[in-house]
Amino acid sequence: MKKRVLLYTVIFLVLLAIYQYVSMNKMYEQQNTKIEKLREKTEGLKNDVVAYKDSMEILIDQNLDLSYFSLKNNGEALAYFDEYNFDTENLSQEIIDAIYDQNSASANNPLVPFDGTDGKFMTVDKVKVINHKWVLCSFSDGSYWGEMLLAYEIDKDKNLKFELLREVLYAQYQG
Repeated sequence: MKKRVLLYTVIFLVLLAIYQYVSMNKMYEQQNTKIEKLREKTEGLKNDVVAYKDSMEILIDQNLDLSYFSLKNNGEALAYFDEYNFDTENLSQEIIDAIYDQNSASANNPLVPFDGTDGKFMTVDKVKVINHKWVLCSFSDGSYWGEMLLAYEIDKDKNLKFELLREVLYAQYQG
């Protein structure tokens, strides 16, 4: 009887060991599968990061190209205003505001050399301060649009004076 109990105990322990081995083996394979999936996902994310870095560098280069002609990024042009002790941080915005302030709901912007059509008025809708002397503007009446290059002068009292240098009017918008 003791031998049978001992035999059953040994058989039970062997079966338990086999069950544990199979169970652990399955768990090990599942963990390895998860690890491989995570590695693949990590590699994909690394590739995405590289692509985003490349895109970011391209966008930074494009931004530098676009901001090349701007008062804010032109040290020589900003130095021109040093003798006046102007706050050059807000100077571009003040110039832009002075141009927009000349837009009116009841008349053409006096800086625009063209009259609006069909009872509409020409207004300036986009302004870019290029340097300490020039401003590029876009204008429209909703049907026609154009661009103009203005020269500007600013005195010590921050009085702005604009002079039209060149303008272009494009064909009627067909949209």
